[in-house]
Amino acid sequence: MAIEKYVTKCIVIDSFDNGEHDRVYKLFTREFGLVLARATSVRKLESKLRAHVIPRSCSLVTLVQGRETWRLVGAEGNQIKETFMYEVAELLKRFIRGEGAHKNLYDKVLTLIETSKRYDEQKRRLLLYYILLVELGYADARVIGAKDVQEYMSWSVDDLYTHIILAYTPVREHVQAVLKEMQL
Repeated sequence: MAIEKYVTKCIVIDSFDNGEHDRVYKLFTREFGLVLARATSVRKLESKLRAHVIPRSCSLVTLVQGRETWRLVGAEGNQIKETFMYEVAELLKRFIRGEGAHKNLYDKVLTLIETSKRYDEQKRRLLLYYILLVELGYADARVIGAKDVQEYMSWSVDDLYTHIILAYTPVREHVQAVLKEMQL
């Protein structure tokens, strides 16, 4: 029986040590959502993986599904050295629970990360919160100016940023109200 490997781009949210040389990574992937993947012997000095899987970064990883957990068997790093990655990782860790694909959320967050230098910091942060809350079903997609959820989902990140500029105050108030209601 062949072992099936999954190669996917991911956001490395967090990591914690496990045993003497192992480490468990919390990864947000497009296909599987939030997964915990164990990397064997990654804390050894001669490990090739450890330089490519750093918390609060993006990586191309190779995963193998075991009986109980995922195993991380390969990685190529794509380091984004920016404070915005810290915010993204913290919000994903806070809002997403368990495995399950969030493809639209993943695509929008990754695009926002890749194009974040073009946007104003305050509006970018508000857009990140708004995208997370709408995609996870907490916030109303119409607040930003969409007729319905389908129209919101068809918009690119640039379109959403333009609408954030036009409806900054109502979107900010809506996000604050949703967070207050969620007690976060």
